[in-house]
Amino acid sequence: MIRKIKIVFPLLAVLLISFSSCKDDVVSAGASVLESEDSIIVRSDTFSLTSALVRGGAVTATPDSFMIGELDSKYGHLHADLLTQLACPIGFRFPEGAELDSVCLFLYYRNAYGDGNAPLAINAYAMDRATFAYNEPLRSDTAIDVFCSMDDSTRMLDRPAIITANRYTDSTYNSEQYIPTITLRLNDQWAKKMFSLSDYSSQEAFNKQFFGVYITPEFGGATLLSIIDVNMAIYYHFPYLRAGVDTIVEQDMKGLYANREVRQLNRYVWQESDLQALEQNPDTNFIISPAHIYTQLSFPMSAMKESITQAVGSRRAYVNRAHISLPVLNHYDGVASQRTRDDWAQPAQNMLLIRKGDLERLFNDEIVLSDSIAMYATLQSQTDTLDVTTYSYEFDLSTLLTEQLREDRYETLEMLLVPVSISTTSTSTSYTITDVSYNQSLTATEIYSAQHPQYKLELEVVYSGF
Repeated sequence: MIRKIKIVFPLLAVLLISFSSCKDDVVSAGASVLESEDSIIVRSDTFSLTSALVRGGAVTATPDSFMIGELDSKYGHLHADLLTQLACPIGFRFPEGAELDSVCLFLYYRNAYGDGNAPLAINAYAMDRATFAYNEPLRSDTAIDVFCSMDDSTRMLDRPAIITANRYTDSTYNSEQYIPTITLRLNDQWAKKMFSLSDYSSQEAFNKQFFGVYITPEFGGATLLSIIDVNMAIYYHFPYLRAGVDTIVEQDMKGLYANREVRQLNRYVWQESDLQALEQNPDTNFIISPAHIYTQLSFPMSAMKESITQAVGSRRAYVNRAHISLPVLNHYDGVASQRTRDDWAQPAQNMLLIRKGDLERLFNDEIVLSDSIAMYATLQSQTDTLDVTTYSYEFDLSTLLTEQLREDRYETLEMLLVPVSISTTSTSTSYTITDVSYNQSLTATEIYSAQHPQYKLELEVVYSGF
């Protein structure tokens, strides 16, 4: 029965609102068909919300790509670095008589945020204090000194590598095929150590010999790199007897990869003072990743319950539609290479609106996403008759509010806007959300706040009772 009512009453509400001048007559006419105790009441109302910036805690996440670098912008200062194990080539052995040539660490990146012509210095250190346990939850604010002392003995490079993101190193550069690469050549000390590793019997045995590597920016506040792959290559040569007669020198390489078989941690450090700077603009709210800066929307549940109860009396209440539209203020439609430093982050493609107390439980896989605790919206565009395109997130909270009003748990319901990544499976007729995780890519979404002098942050509710 509940599903039938949820389908029928939004249509009934629309009809009644469309003919608002004769609303009372229509309602009375409908009621006259039923006994008084079975009469149906449909009403609409609008409730004002409040909003505020919130600094969220770190989350547990398994990255499928990485950020490295530093960036200053109007949204604040972000520092991103990486700790990673390297996958063991099980059963590998260097050929007899093999001699070391060199060892290089390669970082492959998809694109850069900020100023691609600004210098960025990158250094690498060996993790010397601990490595990651296989099932250990890793949080994005983990302290470096738990895993790496960063003293001189752990420094894997003679000097930091200084790169500029837009300066390609391949003379055969092709914009469609070339993947920009950063090459970090290990110093002699660490090249010899990597070459001397001898136990390739298992990943656990390999991790005991080499805990992992810490890759970090050392100066540069204008560039963040989106890293898609990390690997280390050990180059060596060995004598080879060809046809039992001629001795030749064969050159070869062995790769060690930061893949899904091992653990990685992408750390993000966002200056606390940056949140205070964002709060100086009372007309705008922000949702920024991976800084864990969210916007909190507060819903006046007591006022809503009182209004609905007065309207429906002893009837059972249903929220048929609860719509909120959030216009996006900073979408950039121009060419990416022409963006200024403050255009580095665009709005999140997927935005989650979730009860404040359920956020961490969702990201830690303790609960399953359902429309009784949260809902998500995809960034939508609309083009008007003047060919002006606007963007927004559109949410409907009807299921959640129906449940919350009956539970009567909150005087004020606090919900967070959080950028997320959504994984789905689909058929020709439907799709299913299989995973919701925190969006670790660089996004910044600007919306109107409840304090804006012209825009009203409101929830439009259509409800019924019978």
